[in-house]
Order: sequence, then C-alpha cells, then structure tokens
Amino acid sequence: MRKRKGADIVSSMFFSASVAMIFTQVAGVVANIVDGVLASRYLGTDVYSAISLLGPFAGTLVLLAAFLSTGSQVVCSRLIGKGRQEEANKVFSAALVITFVLAFLLVSGCVIFPKQLISICGVSVRKNHEIYPEMLGYLRGYMIGIPALMAVQVLGPMVVMDGGKKLFTLSAVMLCLVDIVGDLLNVTVFRGGSFGMGLATSAAFLLQLVVLQMHYRNGNGYFRFSLRGIKMDELREVARAGSPTFVRKLATILRDLLINRMNLAIALSTAAVAARGVQNDLNILMFCIGLGVGKTLLSMTGIYYGVRDRKGLNRLFAAAMKTGIQLSGVACVICFFLARFIADFYTDDPEVIALSVFAIRCMAVSLILDTVLVAFQNYLQGTGNRKLVNIMNFGERLFIPVLTALVMGRFFGSRGIMASIAVSKGLLGILMFVLVCLHCHRFPRSWEDFMFLPAGFGGSEADSMDAELYTMEDVIRERDLAEQFCLRHGTGKKKALTMGLFVEEMAGNIIQHGKARRHGAVCVDYRLYVHDNRICLSLRDYCEAFDPTEYRGTDGNRIEPRGIPMVMGMAKEVRYYNTFNSNCLLLYLN
Repeated sequence: MRKRKGADIVSSMFFSASVAMIFTQVAGVVANIVDGVLASRYLGTDVYSAISLLGPFAGTLVLLAAFLSTGSQVVCSRLIGKGRQEEANKVFSAALVITFVLAFLLVSGCVIFPKQLISICGVSVRKNHEIYPEMLGYLRGYMIGIPALMAVQVLGPMVVMDGGKKLFTLSAVMLCLVDIVGDLLNVTVFRGGSFGMGLATSAAFLLQLVVLQMHYRNGNGYFRFSLRGIKMDELREVARAGSPTFVRKLATILRDLLINRMNLAIALSTAAVAARGVQNDLNILMFCIGLGVGKTLLSMTGIYYGVRDRKGLNRLFAAAMKTGIQLSGVACVICFFLARFIADFYTDDPEVIALSVFAIRCMAVSLILDTVLVAFQNYLQGTGNRKLVNIMNFGERLFIPVLTALVMGRFFGSRGIMASIAVSKGLLGILMFVLVCLHCHRFPRSWEDFMFLPAGFGGSEADSMDAELYTMEDVIRERDLAEQFCLRHGTGKKKALTMGLFVEEMAGNIIQHGKARRHGAVCVDYRLYVHDNRICLSLRDYCEAFDPTEYRGTDGNRIEPRGIPMVMGMAKEVRYYNTFNSNCLLLYLN
C-alpha cells in the first residue's frame, strides 16, 4: 500500500522514543564529561585522570542496573504486547526491589573496601601515589548517589514505555544542570576537590530519581509498584532475559580495565593517559546514540515478537537501523572536524591537545559501525537469541578490541591503542557481514536477512492479514476481507459478520476522529491472525490516548458504538494498552 509522509506508526513510535532515550543518555554522559572538563581545568590533570580511571567501577554499577533494566524491559514488553498488565507489574516491582538491595550492598562495599575497589581499577597507593588520593575522594562523594543512579537505570525505560518520555527528558535535563552547577560551585566556591565533584554528581542522580517518580504519583500509569504477589519466577525470567546485557557490560568493563593497564604501562607521560580519558569521554557520549536506539529497539521488539508479528518486527528493525545510521553519521562528521575545538575544552597543554585530537578522530570514524552493532545486539536480545548475542558481546566488547589494542600498542605505543578503537570496529563489521552471508547462504538483500528469525516465525500467509489503513475505503475493504478470513477459519457467518462490523466501527472511528500526535495522516496498523486456535485482531494507532473498552460520553455515561457490544460478548479476551504513546487494542475470538 502507498506510504504517506508522517503516517507510519512504527517509525513514529520508534523515532520519538529513541530521540528521548538518546537525549537522556547524552544528558547523563554530559554531566560526567563536565566533571572531567572542570576537574582538568581547575583541579589539575591528576584529578581528571583519577576520575577517568574510576570509570570501570561506574561501569560495574551500570552493569548491574542494566542487567535488571534490560531483563525487565524484555519480559514486560512481551507481556504488554499480550495485554497481561498484572504480570508485567510483578516483573516491574521485582526488578526495583532487587535494584535497591544491590545498591545497598555496593555502597557498603565502597565504605568497607575502598582501597581494593581502586586497586581493581588499576591504581595502587605505591605506584600511583599522586592519583590514588583523588580517586578515593571522588569515590566517597560518588557512592552517595549509587542507589539513585541504579534506580534511574531501571525506571527510565519503563517511564518511556509508559508514555512518559517528556518527564524522562526533563529528569535528564535536571540531572545535567544540577551536576554542572554543583561542579562549578565546588571548584569556585567550596573548594571541595575530587570529593566535591563526586558529591555534585550524587546530588544530580538523586534529583533525577525524584523527578522520575512523579510519573507514578497519580496512579494512572501502566506500571504500579507493589510488593504483593512478587515471586522468584519473575526474577528468574528477568535474569535470563537480561543475561546478554550482563555479559556485554562485563566484557566492556574487562576491556577498559585491560586497555587502561596497557596504556599506563607504555605511556611516556600523563598526557597519554589524559588523552585516552578524553577519547573515552567522547566515545561514551557518542555511544549514547547506539545505546538510545538499542534500548528503544529492545523495548519495542518484545511487543512485536511476543505476538509473532513478522511484518511489524521487520518495519521496526528497518526504522531502528536507518535512524541509528543517520544520527551517528551526522555525529561522526561533527566530531571529526571539531576534534581540535573539543580538545581545547579540556586543557591548554599542547601535548594533551595533539594526542586528544588524534584519539577523537579515531573514535569518530568508528561511530557508525559501533551504533549498528549495539542496536543489532539489543535486537537479538529482544528476540531471545541469547547464544548469538553473547558470542557478539565477547567478540565485539572484549576479545577483538583487546587483541587489536595489544598488537597496535606494541608497535605504535599510546597512539596505536587510541587508533585500535577504529580498527577493531572495522574488523567486527567485516566479521558480522560474513556471518550474515553464511546464515543466508548468499549476500543479504533486505533488512530481514539480518534479523535471524526462526523458520516459520509469524505463521503462514493464510493465517495472517496485515494492512495500514489511511482512508474509509481502506477500512471497508478490510472489513470484507476480515469476514472472509473468519469464515475460512471456521467461525461461522454470525461471528464473521460481527468481526467485520467491529473492524469497520473501530478502525473507522480512528480514521475519522483520531488526532495524530505528529503531523501527517492518521494511520491504523491492522492485523488479523490465528494464534493458539484463536483468531486475534490487533489495532494500533499513534493518536491521542483512547480506550474503547472504557469510553464514556461527555455526560459521563458509557457509550458503546454499535459493533462493539456484540463482539465483546463473543470474545474470549479484550485487552487495551497504551505504550510508546500508541493505542493498542487486542481482541481474541475462539
């Protein structure tokens, strides 16, 4: 069917949610970069190096939180796609409980074993006596915000899934502003050193958590926290679904630890250490594009995969890859040509600037491949392909980068280690393309060739109908086809006519009265399919929230358009949910 600008529901859902996710990821990273810039300019290179070398510990916090966050996203999105709200809420609540328990244990570890934690990051009192005290001070200020940091990682994607992306974006803006103001006050007024820098970051995380929890105050959201009914079964499923993220983050932490140690061993001056820190900062910032696209893809994949919607999943995958390539391509060009300008923000040391410019440009040329690989891994995790995604995690995040850095560092020193980020991504891109070719037994011809869907996924063509409806003529056509579909699958004439009437009534109501959230024509994603010996109808639109099962007129009386009561009476299940600001209605006939 002919596409209309701005009407595609999957693209609209994905783009708006991914932009919000990217922005909020960027805001959090900007706060950390500001820590580094102000520390470098006002407190010295030693303090900046100390903050950057503590990165693996911060990565461990994100590792554990992301493990729970992505696991709960995958499980909840599949339950949402099936309309099972109560079970989704149990998973949501269980993930939050475990998050706070882990946060308490980590804070306790910071208090009891600070020396050991810093040593794990590659710094010792004897060998790095100028950096160690600064790392200790920053850790003591930073640990106060650990519970909030971890809770935000779990809550944030759920708020976006629940239609609260504006509040999520606001919370990220507040995080960034509070951290910047706190850092400035620390270096200019309070003179709190590295401890004050960590404390300002903690205050920003705490405020972000306060802003996010406002989404749940009125009780109108899809998710509601409750300790009632939480079972270990939910936690086991979350652990299985989140395990690829755990592996990926663990591999990333090990990679950074090993490469940091290599750089410390061969660096001729602290300038090389500082330049590597600048590269890490920018890499983490630009990584937000892939991370935002990937997290959004992870959440939305479960919605389509759970109901075996092959065409919807195909459209989602294509939208994610196109968005990621376009955004990372723009970022690549900006970083490459503004590398000197960026380096000047950190320092006026000529040696650090020269090395930083080289490091930033190496990072920039690897950005598009990095974004594609991250998004692809999140997609595989969303579809439950844990074996393949874990192979990619170890290869892409640990073995190939470390081996490349080891070889290039051996021959080219610190510059070789900085350049290895681009070389390793190129190698990974080639290997991934070869893997897809082997899987397809030919060169890939479409986005679906990269999706690794199981054979028979989505059912046969005879058991599924899909359409994008823009006009009443489209609705009337699909009404007649829906009746024929039901008759072919043995519902009887009465149920077939009623289903056709329901399609006409509901889809027509959206076309005639729906108000699109974005500029463009109103569109209805329509799907009629057979699953578990039931005929399932799915209607999705990107209009203002409207629940047809609870619709009431202006006088407060319940109104049911003429086709709805008959179908409701014969349906085994009728479920409505609103996610990513789209209305979704599911109806199951025996």
